[in-house]
Amino acid sequence: MPFADVSLVTTADGSHTLQLLQTGEHYHSQFGALNESVYVFVKQGLELFERSNTLIKLLEVGFGTGLNTALAMAWAKLHQKELMYTGLEPYPVPPAVFASLNYGQLMEDPQAHPALQEDYERLLCGEKLSYGTALAGMVQCRLLEFESPETFDLVFYDAFSPTTQADMWDEASVAKIVSLLAPGGVLVTYCIRGYIRKAFLALGCQAEKLPGPPGKREMLRITKPLYV
Repeated sequence: MPFADVSLVTTADGSHTLQLLQTGEHYHSQFGALNESVYVFVKQGLELFERSNTLIKLLEVGFGTGLNTALAMAWAKLHQKELMYTGLEPYPVPPAVFASLNYGQLMEDPQAHPALQEDYERLLCGEKLSYGTALAGMVQCRLLEFESPETFDLVFYDAFSPTTQADMWDEASVAKIVSLLAPGGVLVTYCIRGYIRKAFLALGCQAEKLPGPPGKREMLRITKPLYV
């Protein structure tokens, strides 16, 4: 799905999201982009690693607006945790659109997202951004094309919905992401559809239904067993 025209939308908590004009799909929840990301990806994902004393390797499927990236960098800085972030994004948001996003005005750490905005074009060129105790980079490829010599402790699965991007939620994509998870690794996503949950279970993973963020009843957290 190549990048299409978007409109800037202000969500219920005052934070921005983008809407694809072609499909009507939003990058984040209209009930509150910032609130949703904090709840799904920080509280139900990163906070599991509060007692970790080792490098946290984080993979995000869908760099998008950089909101989740900024939240992860800010969390790592606040908690003094070493974090290596890799974001997959085959169709990056154009720099002019990225520069218009207002997360720096609303996040507890007001500098994390502006740091991404300042160095966004460098990220697009494959350079990495150092922020506090975090190192962040973007890879412009699709999930099934992504190869990594290492596995990841945590995955933010933030692809567009199955309605818009069905291939991102099929058995091949589920198998790929499980292969990229380290033993004991965790994946968090807003999507709770039954067939997706069953695909993870079929590969031996634990699948938890958790209460969802505002406007959504449930979310999903996957844990890969230590021994497969």
